Amino acid sequence: MKIAMLQDDWWPRTGGGPVHVKELSVALAENFGHEIDIYTRALQQDGDQYKQTEQFAGGAVTLHRLGPCTEYWNPVGRIASMVTPLPKLLAGDYDIIHGHTFLPAMPTRLGKVLTDASTVFTVHGTAITSGVGRDTSKLAGAKLRIERQFVLGFDYDHVISVNNEHVGLLADHHPNVSCIPNGVDLDRFSGDLERSSDILFLGRLAPKKRVSDLIRAFAQFESEFPETDLIIVGTGPKQEELVELANDLNVSDRVIFEGRVSDEAVTRHYASAGVFVLPSVWEGHPLTLLEAWASGAPVIATSVEGIEEFVDHRETGYLVPPKSPDELADGLRFALDNPDKACKWGENARKLVEAEYSWDGVAERTHQLYTDIA
Repeated sequence: MKIAMLQDDWWPRTGGGPVHVKELSVALAENFGHEIDIYTRALQQDGDQYKQTEQFAGGAVTLHRLGPCTEYWNPVGRIASMVTPLPKLLAGDYDIIHGHTFLPAMPTRLGKVLTDASTVFTVHGTAITSGVGRDTSKLAGAKLRIERQFVLGFDYDHVISVNNEHVGLLADHHPNVSCIPNGVDLDRFSGDLERSSDILFLGRLAPKKRVSDLIRAFAQFESEFPETDLIIVGTGPKQEELVELANDLNVSDRVIFEGRVSDEAVTRHYASAGVFVLPSVWEGHPLTLLEAWASGAPVIATSVEGIEEFVDHRETGYLVPPKSPDELADGLRFALDNPDKACKWGENARKLVEAEYSWDGVAERTHQLYTDIA
C-alpha cells in the first residue's frame, strides 16, 4: 500500500509523536512492504532550520518537511500545517491517510472528502478529559474546543487510541475505534549498565509533566541519601522555573539539569538510573515509561490516565497520586531503601515489554487495520 503519515512536529522538538510515527513507519515498510510518505512541519529552533528531506528503511519511508519554516509555537506555522499537506495528498494517490493528534486532523479529514483514500486518525492522548496542567492562557478554552472538534467531531474511517481509557470517549463519537498502544525499541534499551542510586526524569519540561512535584519531593529526603542525585533530562517551557525552584529549596547542587542530550546518552541514563519517575497529571501512553521498562529501570509514576492502566502497582512499578510531592517522596524513599524490590519491578517490566510492546507488534496490528479498511 501507499500510505501518507501526517505528524504535527518532528525533531528537534522532543516528544513521543515523532518517535511513534518513525518507528511505526519503518516497521510497516520493512515487515509488510508499504511505501510511506511522512508529512510534517519545517521547524526552526535556536537559530537553526530543519527543513531537509530524509529517508528511512532503505528509501521506503520518506520524511517531507513542509514550509513555512517557523518556530513550533508560531501561529502562522501551526495554521499553515493544517493545509500544506493537502496538495501532496491530492497528488499522491494514497491508499491510506493516517493522521496523528491533533492538528493533522484537518488535512486527514479533507483527505477523506477529496480523495479515494481510507483515513485513520491516532489519538496520542487528549486534554479533552484531562485539560489540567496543559494550558492556562486566555486561549485555553478556544484551543480545547478546537481539539474537541478535531478529535471527536471529524469523521474518519477508523480511530486509534494508544490507551484504553479514551476508547469509550472516542466510541461515543466514532463507529470504528480500537486501542493500539505504543511500542519500544527492545534492542536499543537493554539496561546492561550497573545501576546507580540516582533518580531520573526524562521528558519535556512542560506543565503537565509536573516536574516541580518531583523536585519538591526530592527536597524532603535528599539529606537521607547523600549519594543520590536527581537528574533531569530534557528541555521545555518550565525549565527556568524549575531551576529557580531547585535554588529556592536549596537542592541546586543535587538537581542536575542535563538539557537535551544525544540518543546514546538517553540510553545510558535509563540503563544506569536507580529509579525513573514520571509525575505527570495526564498522558496518552508515554514512551518514556516503555523505554524505562525496556531498560529494566524501576519506575515510580502517577496514577493518572495513560499510566495507571499499564502499571501493575508493586509488580511493574510503584504508583502514587498526582500532584502529591509528599506521597511521591514516600514512594522514592521506599525504592531507595529497598533496591532489591525496586529492581524486581524493573525485571518484571522488561518481561512485559518483550511480550507486548514491540514496534513489530504495533505494526502488525496497524497493517491488519489498513487491510480491513482499504
